[in-house]
Amino acid sequence: MGMAASQARYLGLTARKTNVEYEGQQINQARTALGNQSATLWNQMLSLSIPTCPNTTDYTTVQYSFSDGYNDYTISNVQSVEKEIDGVKYNKQITYYYNQDTFKGIQAKNTNPQAQKIDDWSATVNTDNIEVVDDGAGGAKYALAGDNTIEVTRSTVDTKSAEYAAYLKANKLDALDDGEELYSFSYTDADGNEQTVYQRGNDVIGLDTANVGQKMSSASLANNPSYMVGNSKATVYDPNDKEQLAAFEQIKNDFPEQFDGVDPSEVYVYKKTGNQMFFAKKSDLDECIASGQVDVKDDRFQISSQIDYQSPLNQYYATTVSQKVENTDYAIMDDNSGSGRFSNVKLSTMSDTFEVQSEEVTDENAYNDAMNQYNYDVTCYEKSMADINAKTSVIQEQDRQLELRLKQLETEQKALTTEMDAVKGIISKNVESTFKTFSS
Repeated sequence: MGMAASQARYLGLTARKTNVEYEGQQINQARTALGNQSATLWNQMLSLSIPTCPNTTDYTTVQYSFSDGYNDYTISNVQSVEKEIDGVKYNKQITYYYNQDTFKGIQAKNTNPQAQKIDDWSATVNTDNIEVVDDGAGGAKYALAGDNTIEVTRSTVDTKSAEYAAYLKANKLDALDDGEELYSFSYTDADGNEQTVYQRGNDVIGLDTANVGQKMSSASLANNPSYMVGNSKATVYDPNDKEQLAAFEQIKNDFPEQFDGVDPSEVYVYKKTGNQMFFAKKSDLDECIASGQVDVKDDRFQISSQIDYQSPLNQYYATTVSQKVENTDYAIMDDNSGSGRFSNVKLSTMSDTFEVQSEEVTDENAYNDAMNQYNYDVTCYEKSMADINAKTSVIQEQDRQLELRLKQLETEQKALTTEMDAVKGIISKNVESTFKTFSS
């Protein structure tokens, strides 16, 4: 190898060795950064609080109770005081309560009322309503029974008319007998009011002098529109129904602003959800029905009927509910048993002294809440530990890879040093053979 080539080789090895050393320094810095990250994760782990399982004893207290023979009372709070009333010294101020059943009215919005107005036809039989009388001209005519001066006019009812359909509906008929007609009998009563009654053709008495004096009953038609709320039919409030009366009176008492001035005939009653009786005002039912959306132009929305889009309906009902009645009073409470617990109580508002019962009561709701919080905290703790362990594993793997690369660089550096020493020897020989003229 010539001198120039040896010098070039040596310079190349020097540059390569420098690069190896530089890469080694970079790896050491990267491993230092990984060490800092690992230390941070370790500190995070040390800062985690290990959840502590709640103990039932932390939620268990001594509860005192007593009875005056009429109500059962529970003492919820006891405070030590020094209070004298009418010469009697009281050492405690207690808060106690009892539960009382109360009949009260409740307002509840029906968010899916499905309300609709329906026809409710009925037929009322008027006994001996129409009579055949002598018309004074050798014939017969119809007149109102009991007042032959009020003449009755008979007409045939059109089978396609609303009257005809209403008569069938009110009498729960699909049709009359073959060939039978329905007749209407119209007259003006003594008060000047137009009246109309109906009679099936087979039951009509013919206008014949032989039938003078005969009477026939007829039927009056009435349409009292009603309502349907869901699948329940609503009927007008009946004050003669004791159950309805008691419920409605309580509702009026509890909601006077909603029912002041409302005519009872404008109130409807229906039953649903376990035979519970509900009340609704006619005005609220009409407003609910009118609120149904029927003009939706977007074909993507399929509307089965307007009752699918009604606003909530105000409905009312009365029921018996248990209410908590709480009082605070001064009392004398003593421990005559030596058990550390009170054994009797004398209230400033009662003349008798009552025996006190004591028991340990655990607040199950509070304990369950604490247990739920504990389970949540455990889940969060385990999640945090799993995250730290996962990140630590990644750091350790990265550090192993860097360590392996550093060992490779160390091996490479030793090889470079060896080769550089060899090249340096060749260079020395070249210098000696080239520039040394005489051997010493």
